[in-house]
Amino acid sequence: MVPLEVLRAVKAIASIVLATDNMDCFADTFTRVRRARRPRGLPAAVTLAQWALVCVDIICSSDVAALKSEDPIAFFGPWLRRHGMAFHDALLIDDRADNCTAFRQQGGTALRWRMGTNDIIEVANTLNRWLDSPAIRIPPSLPS
Repeated sequence: MVPLEVLRAVKAIASIVLATDNMDCFADTFTRVRRARRPRGLPAAVTLAQWALVCVDIICSSDVAALKSEDPIAFFGPWLRRHGMAFHDALLIDDRADNCTAFRQQGGTALRWRMGTNDIIEVANTLNRWLDSPAIRIPPSLPS
């Protein structure tokens, strides 16, 4: 089970949003590839287009003029409010401890996780607890 498989399992019951401290060209590319479909026959390697298809939206620091760790209210707040949510309704999975800490300080749930370093089972278990639902079935032979 790779991270995209975990997110696809969650997508049926939760909105997945990419939150990135990045430049506007990244956000533009992400939005553009979300609109395009992946041609048949391409290899199943993880690409930006595959991430874009799993996510319902993107929050990019260049668009909101704030960084996740420096001003989580300015970064996440507008998106959460537009969707009738508050921090306590959201879970952040991020590779940086400062982003996770800032998110938790606003009442959200956060998990620090680095792709290729941390165990995907930890993410799946955290998501299942947060969702209060076994949305992600973890096969017993799953490699870390």
